[in-house]
Amino acid sequence: MIRIGLIDGALPADFPGLIAQARLFDPDGSPAAEHHAGAMAATIRAQAGEVHFVNAVVFPGRLSTSAQTVCDALEWLAEDPPEIVLCSFGMARSSVELTARTKALLQAGSLVVASAPARGDPVFPAAIGGVLSVQGDARCQPGDLSRLDLPQATFGACPIATDHPDIRGASAAAAHMAGLLAKNWQGSAADTQDALKTAFRYRGRERRSA
Repeated sequence: MIRIGLIDGALPADFPGLIAQARLFDPDGSPAAEHHAGAMAATIRAQAGEVHFVNAVVFPGRLSTSAQTVCDALEWLAEDPPEIVLCSFGMARSSVELTARTKALLQAGSLVVASAPARGDPVFPAAIGGVLSVQGDARCQPGDLSRLDLPQATFGACPIATDHPDIRGASAAAAHMAGLLAKNWQGSAADTQDALKTAFRYRGRERRSA
């Protein structure tokens, strides 16, 4: 079964498919991160069905974390690299260690999917070479992908999380893409990426009328 490394808030211990979890901080009591993680996992399952989740918990409750905590999460996942790693967040700055940890997972054969904003400066790890950067594309329904080739993001996907309409934007889009990659896994990261070439419903940026 495909394993997905979910770097996010904490999934409940009884969440379907959860096989491992590492909490990298002390919780602060806020429910926001658990809600976000649940939305990401539900969106993936809606696309891929049965998958296993390896949950690296980097948000204490609030949706904020540090680059070092993300590096620790990437290092933990690299001990037994999952097929897909989902980073439904973006950090304003990278670091030598963040790039190295991300590259190590890529070299180990994982596909790393990360959310990227539709506007503004690049964020990380989405802007690291080899990472599949995704933003929300209003043209896309669940199951659709677009090839954007924009400075911020290469791909677009549905911007609304499954069964969680309050979770919208790039994070939801990245989860949709992770689910589609899991559904269409071809046995290796390289073959799965090759299969993507014929999977796009739209090409080019979304054009919005005034």
